[in-house]
Amino acid sequence: MATDLSARVLASLLLAPIAALGLWAAVAVAVTPVPGCSSFSSQAAAQDYFAELGGSPRRAVGDLDGDSDGVACEGLSGPYKPFATIGYNRKGGFFYGIASMPPAATGDERYPCLYGNRHFPDGPRRLNVYKVVPGPDKATFGVLGAEARPESGRLLWKAEREDVTPGSYYVGFEEKIRLSPYGANECPGFRSAEIALPQPRR
Repeated sequence: MATDLSARVLASLLLAPIAALGLWAAVAVAVTPVPGCSSFSSQAAAQDYFAELGGSPRRAVGDLDGDSDGVACEGLSGPYKPFATIGYNRKGGFFYGIASMPPAATGDERYPCLYGNRHFPDGPRRLNVYKVVPGPDKATFGVLGAEARPESGRLLWKAEREDVTPGSYYVGFEEKIRLSPYGANECPGFRSAEIALPQPRR
């Protein structure tokens, strides 16, 4: 009986490293490294991936956002997508937000998607606030226009609404009119992440 016990102990000691190795291999497979900017075909593709993984100025996703402004892979060519935010000021009774636009990789125009909508290439970027509901999401306003800040490459917007039903909201920007009928739109539509608004009182 003592011999059987010794054999079982010896077998356990021999198999433990193998089991540990198998567990480590499973963990290694589960943890997928974040690709670098060179893995993406455009800045917009990198931004979509960054947003899908919950990236933001406060949450890094690999090395995609080196300056922590929420805009991924700013050296890549278009199409371009920014990082957009939405909030609600309960005291003032208004929605607000900022969209940080990516700079152009080449060309004379520093921020090629700072202006333009579906009708006019030099008009304001147009947006709306949407509430998440079953079926198509509900637009909260008529079409709104954002204020462009060319010195910083940002779009600022504000929309007054005193009575806001609690829920999940996001801001969606429409695409810019195509300057060429061929290829992808250099300035496609984009949106912020969904956020519960209004925030609870502190």
